[in-house]
Amino acid sequence: MCPGTEDQEVQAQEVPARFEEGKNETVIDRKRALLWLKRDTWQLTGKWMNWVQSRDYSEELNQQKFGGYQGWRLPTVAEAKSLFDKKQQNKDHMGQTVSHASIFEPGFGFLCWTSDVRNKIQAVRFGFRKGLQIFDDIYRTSRGSTRIVRDIEKTDGLL
Repeated sequence: MCPGTEDQEVQAQEVPARFEEGKNETVIDRKRALLWLKRDTWQLTGKWMNWVQSRDYSEELNQQKFGGYQGWRLPTVAEAKSLFDKKQQNKDHMGQTVSHASIFEPGFGFLCWTSDVRNKIQAVRFGFRKGLQIFDDIYRTSRGSTRIVRDIEKTDGLL
């Protein structure tokens, strides 16, 4: 062992993992201070949803205080994109390998609706297969799903 490398190894071991299993089928994202649902809307409902339906579903979760929380919403493009990681592998609903954080349950929709909207009729969908974003009609259901998220608040005691 080279002099000084012992301290570097200890520091590397002390870096906490970005993701951690949460309660009630959630995933804690320490890097971004977010709480994600472990399953996407396709996995939760067995239905493809357009953007409007996805938004409304997140509101239903808020009314139910799903997991004991409110504030559930669609992710921003940046938040959805942050789950795309070429160092990790997961499987989408068709069994294809995608570069997506492996802590999430496999079998999700590979296209993720986001909260980013333009002209009131198009929203951004992030694709986990290639890491690309596209604008799509907010009423288009085609393999539409999203991964619901909420901001972690200090009072949650999760960080």
